[in-house]
Amino acid sequence: MQNNTKFYWNSDTIEYFKELYAIIPTDDYYRKIEEFVKYECDLEDGETHQDLMVDLINKTQINEEY
Repeated sequence: MQNNTKFYWNSDTIEYFKELYAIIPTDDYYRKIEEFVKYECDLEDGETHQDLMVDLINKTQINEEY
């Protein structure tokens, strides 16, 4: 079952990772996302690090308004 939860991200975080995505190799970008989620995010109510990583990647690789 797919998790459709919308997570809140600080707009500075979104902009930082959007800019990072444009200038560093993709593998480094994914590693930075993983490190950020692992060390800077708090999990709530059944969330997983994977849920947050996927959401943050989706929000920083496409143009959406947050």
